[in-house]
Amino acid sequence: MDFQDYLVPGKTGLLIGIGGVSMSPLAEVLHDAGLDIRGSDMAESSNTLTLRERGIPIHIGHSADNVTDDISFVIRTAAVHDDNPEVHEAHRRGIPVFERTQAWGALMRGYQNALCISGTHGKTTTTSMCTHIMMAAEKDPTVMIGGTLPLLHACHRVGKGNTIIMESCEYYNSFLSLNPTIAVILNIEADHLDFFKDIEDIKHSFRQFAETGTVIANFDDANTMDALRGIERKVITFGLSPKADVYSENIMHRGSSSEFDIYHRGNYFARVTLHVPGIHNVRNALAATAAAIVLGVSPNAVKYGLAGFEGAGRRFDFKGKFQGADLYDDYAHHPSELRALLDAVDTLNYQRTIVVFQPHTYSRTAKLFNDFVEQLRRPTIVYLAEIYAAREKNTIGISSADLAAQIPGAKFYPTFAEIEAELRRIARPGDIILTVGAGDVFRIGEHLLYPADNKD
Repeated sequence: MDFQDYLVPGKTGLLIGIGGVSMSPLAEVLHDAGLDIRGSDMAESSNTLTLRERGIPIHIGHSADNVTDDISFVIRTAAVHDDNPEVHEAHRRGIPVFERTQAWGALMRGYQNALCISGTHGKTTTTSMCTHIMMAAEKDPTVMIGGTLPLLHACHRVGKGNTIIMESCEYYNSFLSLNPTIAVILNIEADHLDFFKDIEDIKHSFRQFAETGTVIANFDDANTMDALRGIERKVITFGLSPKADVYSENIMHRGSSSEFDIYHRGNYFARVTLHVPGIHNVRNALAATAAAIVLGVSPNAVKYGLAGFEGAGRRFDFKGKFQGADLYDDYAHHPSELRALLDAVDTLNYQRTIVVFQPHTYSRTAKLFNDFVEQLRRPTIVYLAEIYAAREKNTIGISSADLAAQIPGAKFYPTFAEIEAELRRIARPGDIILTVGAGDVFRIGEHLLYPADNKD
């Protein structure tokens, strides 16, 4: 069953969870292609209101009654399961049900350039950098990002150009439904081990992802290069080594910014300024530059695109001053992401680094336990919130208290209120406070900075 067969003007589709960050732009693109699109969601949102303004009818609440006789197909996200009443009714009626990435994969075939950014870490940041560059080059791209980009005031953009840029996640092998003409692999590490068997299984998945177009690969990452060994595709590498096709020289750090020269196969390409800290972001910028080179973008567009990038939402995101301390929020939820974040902070010369960490999923915490402990021993002060369950149930019997027991000086608090009270007690000028994790730990910073707006 190929969604391409349903990309026909006049076909009627129901999108379940239409207000979601990846579903709402999909609805717009399908609507603009002449399809009759309808949707459903649990609640009204700014996205559903925008789609209504575009003439797309939306049901609030999920019901079998939303699947009417004229529906040709249904699209759902991985978060919508078979017990959803609309999915159940579609199956009962024999109406095909597609995953979101299957639809995006079919749509990609209509773009001359389909740039898909994958990797265990750095996807959102690099996709955002690519967007800045392509906007500076006036390519009018369609964009799908896993976080809010200030340039777009959103996490997506529907353009009229011949380029689509998409953050591409390996979880559940969803990125294998995409059709990249350029496949970026930033890095490959052990993660999502509730789905993948082991690192070899993950590498196999990334190799499959890379089989459809030109490949842009991290020369510095052994797992990436191993996964691509012998692949019969054009591979362009990036990295800090001059052995890579696209590499950096003369890196200078000034506060949270970096300046460096970019070379392409030994030839000077551009000197760029990056307003986000950390050597990992230099690598992300090199990956975005390699993609731009493949797409024929000028050095000036790369230079101005990167200069205008100041981070994506929840990626070393400055939230404000609290009792003289700088308060940042970051999405890091894997030990390697924590390492990169703390490496970047180490260059900023704060007197104390205070980390509030909320682990994400029981399985990840258990399987990478020692790696989390190693990184969380680094900050001056560590407060641990309870593990954010996300999609899981705690069948392992693990708690953040187990991490705290292995980290000298670390404290576990069952509630956010207790952590907020501690931060009010100790925060002072010269501190950096980091709320870290992929769950709702960012709310701690919001409560501290805007107590009048957070009475809950």
